[in-house]
Amino acid sequence: MIQISYKLRNNVAIYALHLSLFIIGLMLIGSTNLEAKGHEKFKVAMLLPGSISDAGWNALAYEGLKAIEKQLGAEISHAETRTPTDQEEQFRAYALDGYSMVFGHGYEFQDPAKAVAPDFPETIFITSSGGTITDNISPVNFRVEQAAYLLGIIAGMMTNTNKLGVMGGQNIPSVNSTFMAFEGGAKSVNPDAEVSWVYVGNWEDIGKGKELALAQISEGVDFIFPNADAAGLGAYEAAEIFNKSETAQKEGRMVYTFGANRDKSDISPTVIANAVITPDAFVKIAKIIKEGKFKPQIYTFNMLTDEAITLTYSPTLKSKVPEAVQKAVEDAKAKILAGELKVPQIDFSEKEDDKD
Repeated sequence: MIQISYKLRNNVAIYALHLSLFIIGLMLIGSTNLEAKGHEKFKVAMLLPGSISDAGWNALAYEGLKAIEKQLGAEISHAETRTPTDQEEQFRAYALDGYSMVFGHGYEFQDPAKAVAPDFPETIFITSSGGTITDNISPVNFRVEQAAYLLGIIAGMMTNTNKLGVMGGQNIPSVNSTFMAFEGGAKSVNPDAEVSWVYVGNWEDIGKGKELALAQISEGVDFIFPNADAAGLGAYEAAEIFNKSETAQKEGRMVYTFGANRDKSDISPTVIANAVITPDAFVKIAKIIKEGKFKPQIYTFNMLTDEAITLTYSPTLKSKVPEAVQKAVEDAKAKILAGELKVPQIDFSEKEDDKD
């Protein structure tokens, strides 16, 4: 009996010890989970209106997203959404999945963001361009107008016909503002310059872009500035076709093009310079949100913002730009950075949607 009683007491003691360790383990697990909530992964998603293979607007945004992943250690995801319904559904899906911020990369994402944002106050929705501001929606305006103005100076000084062309994907304020700046730059150095504005009507129709550019070229245009995403590839193709034609040889005329938003020097041998949004511009706005410094307002990036927006020359064609032209560009850039030159552009300071 004494031996049995001893074993019983021993078993009870062991059981009590195991129970204590189990309870302590649960407490530690609970504590770890609570602490982990303060160190959740920074999750950033991006909705794009087109393919990241467009070598333009969508490609540059994806490069920005990858820069956020690398520089801020974020978990990232992206989705191609072309219709308002798809955009709203994907905004909601990412918010439900706990994403800290979701980019809607384009003017057209404002209304879908407004439909979803009130249901997810802890998620920040950022639209590229526009003027919609709520407690958790803000636009980030990548103002390439200053760089576009410099492109206009190049075209205005180098044109042999005084005829320049711009091509937009759609007739929207953010695109028109870059064209306004381009035309202003051209006419600042060449009052006789005429600028032809055309629109594809969408962002994907390369064939239509090519057709419109060929029409501009047939009218004497010798510089084209497309801001049309994938559709803009048609303008580069048109310029290449003309430059190889008998007409070009007969007239002694070359057609040059510019890149919008992303450096497109490797896309076409006709691209002479670019108005570029750098990946750092995306990192800057993501860093603001990650550090808890977000305020509902318009966030603007331009050449004054640590050159988040800049001008680049094609490495192979920069030699074609006369030194006098390069100097005029540098002089104008210095005045812009010093606040002495105000580039013509559309004002997006209004908080409500700035429709056409």
